[in-house]
Amino acid sequence: MFNSIPAQLSLVMDESVKRFKFKNVHERKSRYNDFENAIHWLQNCRLALANYPIEGTPKSPLAAYKKDNKVKLFLFDTGLLNHMLGSGYREIKQQSYEYKGYIAENFVQQELAAIGVDPTFSWNDARAEIEFIVSNDEGKIIPIEVKSGKRTRAKSLQSYIQKCSPEKTIKLTGTQGSPITGQTHIVMPLYYAQFLPERWG
Repeated sequence: MFNSIPAQLSLVMDESVKRFKFKNVHERKSRYNDFENAIHWLQNCRLALANYPIEGTPKSPLAAYKKDNKVKLFLFDTGLLNHMLGSGYREIKQQSYEYKGYIAENFVQQELAAIGVDPTFSWNDARAEIEFIVSNDEGKIIPIEVKSGKRTRAKSLQSYIQKCSPEKTIKLTGTQGSPITGQTHIVMPLYYAQFLPERWG
């Protein structure tokens, strides 16, 4: 189960993997029940970080709407993920590899877990997906879109805005971000992920 996480994340290169595909883990096992204990063990040992997709219009508390058998797993360490993928230093530095999208997602997941947001939740509807959604102190749902590069067009975020009408959105990108005075549609550099609670409050 642990060794299959990088392959699971790479199943869909252009769009995020919405959930774990159990049939790809073991040739003789294909159901969540077959791997439930392994998943819980990896989570409890902090070796795997869980993200649960929420469908429809997300509401607080998010945990009330999660389904255990629909889970997406990330590794607890992004450096280890790169190692398991066989990524070279030069390749990473030049940002020339096609799987950098889920590397960025894994990094944000790791940062959220480090500040106590665990498990995390995502949103999907048809072909649109928001990598992370959080509930602030007022029970408002804030979408967080992750873009690994400097191209920041986010069709999924626009779809979420149209369908869910959030009061605030956050986009993490490879750019410098928007002015700190921005309060509605916030753009932040990826390496500011640890400061997310200051902006979604």
